[in-house]
Amino acid sequence: MPNIKCHKIIHFLFMLWGLSFISACNAISPSVVTSITNNNAYYHLKYSLTKEKITYIDSFTSEQFIINGGQFEIRLKKSEFPISASNCKSDLILRMPWTNPEIVNSHIFIAEKYKIYNDIQNLTRSSQPNAVDIYVELNPYVEFKKGEFNLTQCNIYFRQSKGQYISKIGNLK
Repeated sequence: MPNIKCHKIIHFLFMLWGLSFISACNAISPSVVTSITNNNAYYHLKYSLTKEKITYIDSFTSEQFIINGGQFEIRLKKSEFPISASNCKSDLILRMPWTNPEIVNSHIFIAEKYKIYNDIQNLTRSSQPNAVDIYVELNPYVEFKKGEFNLTQCNIYFRQSKGQYISKIGNLK
């Protein structure tokens, strides 16, 4: 029985440390949300994308988009992104990850991605001052040091889980 009590205490302390870490991360960078899944920290944020922040976007027909599994790429001005990228000497590369067409509901997931893609394409063509809210996953190229987040590469990703774009911040469930 003493081992069970010890295990529960250790588990409680680990959870308490995790909550403290999440609170510290969110207090310092309120735009970055931290989720813990399987003892791994995932950092994501809601980002308001405007025409002025985009330097390039892939151009696809709907057929090409489906063949590419919903994957596309946008280049963003590094200076306009809220997280520093000290090792990056050029634009940031924002990628929508590929969806495997063999998974259940892949056609729905790719259609959702195509809507986001079209919204962003329309944003770049508009003469109006509009914005598209997107959800970005900072992992795996992010580190948290001295109270600040820093991208270690020029790459960031649209938030995705199991082939589906995730249009929210916070825990998945």
